[in-house]
Amino acid sequence: MKKNIFTLGVLSLALLISSTIAVKAETFEYKVGEDEANENNSILGIGFEPQLYLNLSGLLDSDTPVSDLSTGEHDPSRDYQVHPIEFISFFDFSDQLKAEIHAALLQGTDEDWEQALEQVKVTYSLNDSLSVTGGQLLNRFGFHNEYCAHAWDFINNHLQNSRFLNEGELMTRGVSFDYKPNSRWSFNVAAGKARVHEHDHGHHGHEDHEGEEHHDGHEGEEHHDDHEGEEHHDDHEGEEHHDDHEGEEHGDHDDHHMEADGINISDVIGSADVRYYLDDERTTMISGSLAVGENEFGTNTWLYGIGLQKLWGGHDHGNGQEFCSGSIKLKAEAIGRSAEVKHEDGDSDDVSDWGFYASIFYGLDEMTTISARHGYVSELEELELEDRNRTSLALSRNLSDNVLARIQYDYNRSDSMDNEHAIWLQFKIAIGTTLDCHANCNH
Repeated sequence: MKKNIFTLGVLSLALLISSTIAVKAETFEYKVGEDEANENNSILGIGFEPQLYLNLSGLLDSDTPVSDLSTGEHDPSRDYQVHPIEFISFFDFSDQLKAEIHAALLQGTDEDWEQALEQVKVTYSLNDSLSVTGGQLLNRFGFHNEYCAHAWDFINNHLQNSRFLNEGELMTRGVSFDYKPNSRWSFNVAAGKARVHEHDHGHHGHEDHEGEEHHDGHEGEEHHDDHEGEEHHDDHEGEEHHDDHEGEEHGDHDDHHMEADGINISDVIGSADVRYYLDDERTTMISGSLAVGENEFGTNTWLYGIGLQKLWGGHDHGNGQEFCSGSIKLKAEAIGRSAEVKHEDGDSDDVSDWGFYASIFYGLDEMTTISARHGYVSELEELELEDRNRTSLALSRNLSDNVLARIQYDYNRSDSMDNEHAIWLQFKIAIGTTLDCHANCNH
């Protein structure tokens, strides 16, 4: 296995070098809003900016299966894969009316591909301060939920986002209002119906499915042994009993997973997010978020979050203070959740859990960023969700304007993962736009 991973790494590096040269030579960049760009890249006078992102990831070393390390469908789910593949198109109808379509191709542990429509939204700006957006959109909840996978600071999602925000993507099919009265304040309110994930839950239980297949094959062996001798059959019955027990565990795991998912907001949802800069230079920002909606138990789930972002040593390149070479950036968020959970026997429990992450970034130079993160989610005993800690170290470097390489180390700790280590390698390739290790692309 390690030999295959090493071979893959060498081949990926060779492919990356050749792809970098080719993509850099052939890539194009659309800049909607510029007259020349609108003339050359328009359909019936409509500004058009397509983008394609390839996220290549590989698990270089770990004793834990990728399926156990993954916390959501956008996390890596196989030892090596191109996942997700993201297609984003921006449409510029006028200075006031714009639209966006964001689709993704996702691959689970079973190697099957599924397509997901992440966002389809139209935004109308009433003036410089107020805009309204309709369609399917990622809610503005904290700093991270709006980010597409290609814009993540780390290879995998934050633990708290994956658990609390519908596997890391809190989406609403409805309407959203953005209001910016001045340079310091920003308000967002959204309402509609939550978009839930309808993919196969085997993503997190692939190993259990394999065990179930083995059990079926073993039953065939039992039938064969019945004809060979009673004594051997008795011995095999003991093995059969053991396998049945494994099957029961598998069934319990599925029931538990579905019950845990039931606490997610799955029907009507309302959310609000407020951001405030403490200084005129916009180097320190705090945020507060709230969302409430109906879950599969027929009760309401409440989500609440708070965040802090601080920049030291930023540079002004014309758009305010920006993170770049020599800068230090701190980002931290905490999310809490509470709900009433109803069980099959009619009993109910008021449950709550919470989590946080804190991350820090340093710009080594204009092309390289080093970062560290610690994340935590608490135990939720009623739904058999364990607490988990994960510490990450990452080195990100732009190999070209449209290719970013990242190597990341994770240290995981929980009841089911005792001091588990993982080393990841990732390449991000953008076609139709650029990538910057110093900036988030917050669509």
